Amino acid sequence: MKSPVQGRPLILYTTSSDVAIGALLTQEDEEGIERPIYYFSRTMRDAQLRYPKAERACLALAHAIQRYRHYLLSNRVVLVAKDDPIKFLLSKPALIGRPTKWLLQMSELDIACVLPKAIKGQAVADLLVAFPREDTTLLHEEVPGEFSEISVIQEEIWLLYFDGSATPSNDTGGAGFVLVSPSGEVFSHSFKMDFHFIKNSTEYEAFILGLSLAKQAGAKHLEIRGDSKLLVNQMNGKYSLKEVTLAPFRAEAQRLITHFSDAIIVHTGRTNNRHADCLATLVSKLKFEGSDKSITVQQCSVPSTWLTQV
Repeated sequence: MKSPVQGRPLILYTTSSDVAIGALLTQEDEEGIERPIYYFSRTMRDAQLRYPKAERACLALAHAIQRYRHYLLSNRVVLVAKDDPIKFLLSKPALIGRPTKWLLQMSELDIACVLPKAIKGQAVADLLVAFPREDTTLLHEEVPGEFSEISVIQEEIWLLYFDGSATPSNDTGGAGFVLVSPSGEVFSHSFKMDFHFIKNSTEYEAFILGLSLAKQAGAKHLEIRGDSKLLVNQMNGKYSLKEVTLAPFRAEAQRLITHFSDAIIVHTGRTNNRHADCLATLVSKLKFEGSDKSITVQQCSVPSTWLTQV
């Protein structure tokens, strides 16, 4: 290991597999020989294991920037990677949540990406052999030697399920969402929408209300699951927003997502979203009487006739 020379380009190698990411920072000396400066490797956990290949490349670069930022800011950076993370992020039609933060981190650096075919010598070989092949055992979480203090802290993932329901006959709708803490505590909520709503807005209402609750609960890492393929793909930038009336809803959802350190939105089947679906359907059909604005639903585990015999 050697200390970097300010003003001389740095060479950053990043790599990823199905289970791990890593990076090696090097710099050429006066004789043109690459010398290693720092490296790291770490296993991915929980939601990260489901990232697509391109997002794993972004994750590897984002971690490298966080660790080596004080060096990278003062030097031009040559990124050697099979996939260009910056090009991938810039090609997305809409950026929300995690990708937005990645791009902001990368934008403050002078980075040029080249393919691995431009690698000189054996600079990256030592890094690559540290990674397991596909479907093999995980890496050790600790980096050997002077970097033993760098360890993986398991991120506490919150789960958010949401669903919206509409009752066109009386022009009312319902929103249901379920928030599950990392410890398994479940928070179930539903809201009746006694106002005129537009097509697909009930799903967005449930989504936004669920994000607000997760924010209030202090969630930082969030996995969001919903059975609305339209909403999920619009939020992930895969579908364009053809219904202009939904633009304010998506804008508010994008604003709320920025409050989380990490948030992913995935589509799930209705059978896996029954809890939120039932909450939304029930409340959409309710009609409140008088001044009451809430109801209580409790679970009864034994019949009432049995209780009278005790």
